[in-house]
Amino acid sequence: MNQIRNVRQRLDKLERLPQFQPPPSPLEQIRNHALQQLSEEELELMLRLTTERDRGVCRTLLPSELAMLARDAAARETEARRMGFKSFAEAERRAGRRR
Repeated sequence: MNQIRNVRQRLDKLERLPQFQPPPSPLEQIRNHALQQLSEEELELMLRLTTERDRGVCRTLLPSELAMLARDAAARETEARRMGFKSFAEAERRAGRRR
């Protein structure tokens, strides 16, 4: 019994290794590449907005926040086109069909 548990634990560790994870979907690749184009400050701002939204905070966005969201949207569009999609919306539609 102990030997089976040890084997299971070792398998669990192996399954968590990056090389055994499924490759990212095209949509995930687009999002990841787009996020890499944002500055650290923009990423921190995005994290703060996401945290506020998750807590239910509703407020008017500041010009800097709007600019960051526009830059993120533009980066997603650029990456989607780079990967052969007409737009990010098309990439989202295609991803939705596969699910």
